[in-house]
Amino acid sequence: MNNHKAASILIVALIALMGFGVHKLRTKAVAARDGANKAKALAEQTEQQRKIAEIKLKTIDAKTAHLRKVYTEWIPHFENFRSSRAGEQRITDVVREGNVFLLSQRFNYREIDKGDFISHALVADLVVEDDYSKTLNWLGKLEESIPSCRIAKCKITRGDRGNNVHMEVTIQVPVLRQSLASN
Repeated sequence: MNNHKAASILIVALIALMGFGVHKLRTKAVAARDGANKAKALAEQTEQQRKIAEIKLKTIDAKTAHLRKVYTEWIPHFENFRSSRAGEQRITDVVREGNVFLLSQRFNYREIDKGDFISHALVADLVVEDDYSKTLNWLGKLEESIPSCRIAKCKITRGDRGNNVHMEVTIQVPVLRQSLASN
């Protein structure tokens, strides 16, 4: 074999290796382009989902703006009663401020619904006997002083003397275990 044939074989081998290398690079370039196209399509799809989620968020935000405003207005009323002792003290203060004749009072700490946010309540059973207008005004002051309370029972009957009324009232005051402001 002479040098001319050896050089020709070497050139053909180099051309074949170059063709093989170009083919491999082309295959990798096509795979990379396909991957880039898939990634771009996925990014566009994700961007579209983000825009839809943003629109939904704005819609929910607009629909619940009034509720959130009311919620923030009521937070201080609920935050005042972090324990049953605070509720008992506040009810006792309202009775003292109202200067009504209290026949009996009983406080119970009761579970309302375990799964709800407000799961416990202080239940106060009060029996008051005093002047009609004074007693009803006191009941109004009680609702004004403790706006988060719920009057579960209110039974008014004629009192023992003159213009007196006998009122049996059951009040529920929600007691929170966690902070409303953090939610």
